[in-house]
Amino acid sequence: MAISGTAGSVVYVSGGTPVVDELTEWSLSISNDTVETTYWGQTWKSFLPLIPGASGSFSGNHTHGSVQLALGTALAVGTLIGLKLYVNATQGYSGSAYLTGQSPAISISGKADTSFDFTFSGAVAAF
Repeated sequence: MAISGTAGSVVYVSGGTPVVDELTEWSLSISNDTVETTYWGQTWKSFLPLIPGASGSFSGNHTHGSVQLALGTALAVGTLIGLKLYVNATQGYSGSAYLTGQSPAISISGKADTSFDFTFSGAVAAF
């Protein structure tokens, strides 16, 4: 069954659980690097999994509100933050992450937007 994207959200966990205001999208990439273990005489490559990791981004309207300002501060000083990425009201992904970039943008024919990039440090839990 498909899930509508209209119920998604991003929550920055710091003391309370403030929702990052006016976001319109998030993405998450969970990967597991491998190392090749192929040896002479094999007819197919072989691999071993290493350690998984995850990174992603979220973006939306640039509000310069208190939560977006707090995220900018966490990025500037390298603070590990709690991050929850909701697919709907009850399902999503969570973990501790470092913000690795922010990209505010504006054009004469549009509105102000912002995006944040992040990398999880440690496990990502699906809930």
